[in-house]
Amino acid sequence: MMEKIIVDVAWCDRNYGGSLGSNVPGAVVFTAPTFEALQKEAKESLEFHVGGLMENGEDVPEWLKNGDYEFEYNIIR
Repeated sequence: MMEKIIVDVAWCDRNYGGSLGSNVPGAVVFTAPTFEALQKEAKESLEFHVGGLMENGEDVPEWLKNGDYEFEYNIIR
């Protein structure tokens, strides 16, 4: 079973803002002009973040290293 990463999404003035769930070590936030772009940004931001954690010798769960996860979007109103 794949791990779920909750992405909290809110409309922030002229952009969508997103933040990754508590099962991802560290804090990851990002913005995008459309919801579709935000979905792409979530994936790219997470991959960049995980790469940085691994370079720094941080403890990263195997499921996160291997990409064994899926995103679930939580729209905050």
